[in-house]
Amino acid sequence: MKKILIVLFCGLIMFGHSVSSFGWGSKGHNIIVGIAEAHLNKHAKKEIRKLLDGRTMVYYSTWLDEIRSNPAFAYTRTWHYANVDEGKTYETMSKDPNGDVITATLLSIKQLKDKSLPDSVRSMYLKFLIHLIGDMHCPMHAGRATDRGGNDYPVVWKKEKTNLHYVWDDLLIDASKRWNPIEWTTYIDVVMNKKQQKAIEAGEPIDWFRETVAHAKEIYDNTPENQDVPSSYVRVYTPLIEEQFLKAGYRLAGLLNAIL
Repeated sequence: MKKILIVLFCGLIMFGHSVSSFGWGSKGHNIIVGIAEAHLNKHAKKEIRKLLDGRTMVYYSTWLDEIRSNPAFAYTRTWHYANVDEGKTYETMSKDPNGDVITATLLSIKQLKDKSLPDSVRSMYLKFLIHLIGDMHCPMHAGRATDRGGNDYPVVWKKEKTNLHYVWDDLLIDASKRWNPIEWTTYIDVVMNKKQQKAIEAGEPIDWFRETVAHAKEIYDNTPENQDVPSSYVRVYTPLIEEQFLKAGYRLAGLLNAIL
C-alpha cells in the first residue's frame, strides 16, 4: 500500500508540472500586485478598499487561479493566456470561443468602469483584473498553441525532467532570488521619475501582450527542447523577470488609478 501511495504521489507531481498554467505562481502574482498597491492614488485606494471589503489586492492576487475548480467559474479557465504560434500574431491566431487573457482583461476593465453595476459584480471583475495583468506579462502565457504554452515542451532542470512553462511559472523565480514577496517588492521597485513611470504605463493591454509574445519567441529560441537548461539561464533571464514584474505592477496601478 505504501508503494502504491508513493507512485500515485509522484505521478501527481509530474502531472502538475506538465499541465501548469498558473502564471508566475503565487509568489509572482503577490509581487506584481504588491508593486501595484504601492503606486495607487488615494481615490483608487479608497474605492478598492470598499470593493474588497477592506482587504488588500495582494490578498486576492491568486483568487482567479483558486476558483478554477469551481464549476460556477469554469468559463474563466481559458482567460489566463493567449497561445500565439510561430508566425502568428494575436490578431491572426485561432481564438478560443471562451475567451483569453486579452478579451478577459478588456471585459474586466469595462465592467469595473460601470458604476451602475452592483459593487459585488465590480468586486469580482477587480479580482479578475489584478490577476490577468500579471498573467499577460508571463512569457509562457503568450507561448505557442502547438505545445500549450510550453506545457508540452520538455526540458531538463537540474537533472529533473520538467517543461518550459513550469520553469517560467515557478522554478526560475525561486532560482533567481531567494526573497519572499515583500523583499522582491521592496528591492526591485526602484525609484523612477513620473516620466519614466508614464512611459511604462503607456499603451493598451494588447500592446503589453505583444511585448510578452516577443519575449516568448526569444525564450523558445534560447531554450532547446529536451535539453538541460544551462546554469547561465538564471543569470541571463533574471533581469527579464524583474522587468516584467515591474511593468505589470506599474501598468496595473495605472489602469486602476484611471478607472477608479
